[in-house]
Amino acid sequence: MLNKIEGNIAIAIVVSLIAVLSGVSLASIGFRDSNGFTMQLDSIQQFHLLRSEVGRGRLIAGHLETLSSPPRRNILPTRTIDVQFGSHRTAYKADTKLDLIDFGADETGFLIRSLISAVRGDSRDRFTEDQVSPVKKYGENMLRSLQTLALFHYFTDKDLYVVDTPGSIVFHEEDIIHGRVHSNTDIYMRQNSWPEFHGLVSTGGRLRVSGGGTNYPRNEIILGPEPGLIENHPPIAFLPSADRVRTNGTMLFGGNERDDAIAFVTVDGASYELRIGEVVTENDPPEEWIEDYNQFTIYSTYPPYGPVGDSIAVNQIPKTDTLWREPIIGRVVNSSVFVPMELWISGNFGGRQTWASSHDIYLKDDLTYQGTPLGQRPDGIDGEGNQTLPVNTTDYLGIISEKSIYIQYGHWSPVDSMRHRPNTNDIYMYGAYCAVAESENPWEEGMVTIDYARPKGATPAQYWRGEFFRFIDLHLFEYPTTSSVPWPPGLDYPWYNPIWPEPGVLLNVPGLPGWTPNPHNADEVVEGRGDIWIFGSLNQRRRGAVGFPGPWHDTGIWDPHNEISPNTLPTYGRSAPNRVGYGKRYHTDERFKQTGPPHYPLIMMEDYDTGELKDLGYVTLGWVFKKPPSSF
Repeated sequence: MLNKIEGNIAIAIVVSLIAVLSGVSLASIGFRDSNGFTMQLDSIQQFHLLRSEVGRGRLIAGHLETLSSPPRRNILPTRTIDVQFGSHRTAYKADTKLDLIDFGADETGFLIRSLISAVRGDSRDRFTEDQVSPVKKYGENMLRSLQTLALFHYFTDKDLYVVDTPGSIVFHEEDIIHGRVHSNTDIYMRQNSWPEFHGLVSTGGRLRVSGGGTNYPRNEIILGPEPGLIENHPPIAFLPSADRVRTNGTMLFGGNERDDAIAFVTVDGASYELRIGEVVTENDPPEEWIEDYNQFTIYSTYPPYGPVGDSIAVNQIPKTDTLWREPIIGRVVNSSVFVPMELWISGNFGGRQTWASSHDIYLKDDLTYQGTPLGQRPDGIDGEGNQTLPVNTTDYLGIISEKSIYIQYGHWSPVDSMRHRPNTNDIYMYGAYCAVAESENPWEEGMVTIDYARPKGATPAQYWRGEFFRFIDLHLFEYPTTSSVPWPPGLDYPWYNPIWPEPGVLLNVPGLPGWTPNPHNADEVVEGRGDIWIFGSLNQRRRGAVGFPGPWHDTGIWDPHNEISPNTLPTYGRSAPNRVGYGKRYHTDERFKQTGPPHYPLIMMEDYDTGELKDLGYVTLGWVFKKPPSSF
């Protein structure tokens, strides 16, 4: 064929065909690679934009959390993003819808649905159908938005004691904290008596040492996973009312608030027994009350310190008593109760329940869980920090006071008419405790603290030379006290002790012969009261003290109501020199990261400054990628 002209032409034609086919094939390969690269680039870019849309949806969800009635569906404005990579220009379009979800028991959440699409060119172009990218990304992110303040093991709006001075209350070596800690103000530590923080610590200010400095051995103190410590954290809102319980819970007695009544509540599982005590003050008492309860003649000497001496004055004291009604039986099942009066509460709690009060709340005994043995953690964490114990999946308790929460020293019980002091030998507090009161007077702001923080002795009733004498102190000393006639060291102000009178440890009163320190083996005032065993969360407007080192004011003048100036402590007369209150045995409850007590206050951010904080108010239940819907 090579020797013939026809053969040369045929070969040339074949070679030309091969060249054409090769060119077409190479062009096809190049086009396919270029197109594949473009679609792969679209896919990667759209995946990252899908992640950013979840962040945008969560930001909007954070705003919706603050609304009393958020819309069921929110369609976010379409977002267009122009991206140029080499010669490739692409406009990506992000559409997101936010749906409110009900999980039951007043638990809500959000479903964030996002679709990312793309067209060739940028957003300034007029697009045609052939410019639309076939690559789309669609995802659904489901959140449970009920992240409550129970998440925090320690939360304070103001990390200050009632003496409104920075550093007036500090963390120290007795504080070994494994859960989340937050304050909207500076957090102080005692110099060279370092606490241990094993969870994340955040503060609206700085972490400081006594005196205000910031020089401390961080590696000995911040022991949790990174970041460990966040300073200048945006404030977390702390509303001054139990509004969610008021809105969604059972309102006892129609919610009519009373200052003259006490609700005495004992809980057993989901059932409770409630007794109402009406506090009655008689300024004009019946004649039979006059001698013992209203007028007290003061004598120069009085048994058992001597014979009845000369009359020198008269104390006038109104008769105050509590009249108790018959008990009321009720149940709380996965809900909350609002009590419109002072609440005294204790018991063994079953299921999810929250108790709130418009007044102070007194913890009159242990508050435990049915499903957790006493002393064990409900989240199943053992003493070594491992989850080896059974997890309590049913019991969650919330206690919310619109004033303050006190660990009660003792009480007279309307059930058996006996005086009880169960909290003077440890107290167990399971659940989340929240004191929200806000006031210009720091003494009236919400704290979780102890009742009867400055104990004093008194002279109990006793027999002397065959006769029975009572209210002995009121027959010996003028009431109220003055600088000219102060009370002797160690004596109680009338009925300052919740179960007055009890003899104290400082009853050797100079100048009063014949003193019997502890007649009839009466129980003495208790100063050291064991430990507080907390398994849960403490949330408070100000940080209440649970232990006082003593001694207190060395004066015989009583002025416990002088609580006006932020830096003025009230005067409680002469005091024993011993430490008063409790040691700390605090444990967090990891279950509160997922589920809080019913109608407990939500975590609500006042603003968002950094990406790390967006997740604070939510629990992610799932994030899935699906085939894009035909219509969106």
